[in-house]
Amino acid sequence: MDNGTLLLASLEPCWLWWLILSALAFILGAILGCLLCRNRKRLQELEEENAGLQARATNWEKDYNSLKYQHEETQKDLKTLRQKLNSCEADKAVLNTKLEKLQQQAGESDMLAAGPATVLGRGAGAGDGDSEIAYASLFPNDNLQIIEGIGPKIESTLKAAGISNWAALAASDEAKLRKILTDDNPSLRIHNPKSWPEQARLAEQGKWEELIEYQKFLDGGKEGTGSMDTDSKLEKMAMKVLGFSSNPEDLTIIEGIGPKIEQLLKNAGIDSWQALAKAPVERLRDLLQEGGANYKLAKPDTWPQQAALAAAGKWGELQELQDRLQGGIDRG
Repeated sequence: MDNGTLLLASLEPCWLWWLILSALAFILGAILGCLLCRNRKRLQELEEENAGLQARATNWEKDYNSLKYQHEETQKDLKTLRQKLNSCEADKAVLNTKLEKLQQQAGESDMLAAGPATVLGRGAGAGDGDSEIAYASLFPNDNLQIIEGIGPKIESTLKAAGISNWAALAASDEAKLRKILTDDNPSLRIHNPKSWPEQARLAEQGKWEELIEYQKFLDGGKEGTGSMDTDSKLEKMAMKVLGFSSNPEDLTIIEGIGPKIEQLLKNAGIDSWQALAKAPVERLRDLLQEGGANYKLAKPDTWPQQAALAAAGKWGELQELQDRLQGGIDRG
């Protein structure tokens, strides 16, 4: 065998291996290319799905904000209904008191004994049935917390000792009350019960205006330390029962204003009843318009008028106005 033949025979295996390796490289490249193509396609599909989810999330957020606003308005409507119910109760008390007076004038004592006094759930001595707020219809005679200086803890202490209503408290003296407080809890000895029997007597007799004036003269039940310029405890509790607030920065007492609108107004510097009373209606409309679509249904036409009544403490007039409102508009 010559040298040329030997050379070809020695090179033949190398050529074969090169061909095999090249084929393998080609196959691996094809496989990797296929995988990359499939991954790129899958990545595109995931990006499209993510975009769809983001769009759905945006819609959900809009729906949530809309439902939240509707919930706030529903809560406001519920508060209005409660106020109307309380107003009806107060009106009923006034009418019952007037009926009582007419029956007294007509000499119908038997009917009176079983009539209005029972309906009102209070003892003899109707008192100020024609006052702006019919307090007798708001507070039962076992509510000792209307007394300046008595809170939930002291009320439960007094009732445990047998002083369960205004009449029993009115019949107690200062020494007895101090002993009850000290025996129950030494820390209660700091409270001054001197004025409690007198307050209870005025409540029991239905002398609400006198009780209000007397409470303005008190601070924590101590005479001569109160501020005559602030609301009495009885007035504050009555406002709370009627759904009103004694906080001049609480704008939600205004019919048509919920927490969101309240915050919108406060961000614009309208942060009290006085400020809202002075705000032009057109400015209020502009603020609502700037606030977005969620506020476009609100009607601010009577807000300054309502705020003025609240700032002046004319709760009876405010309640009458709110009872007439339909969709924020005075239909009276």
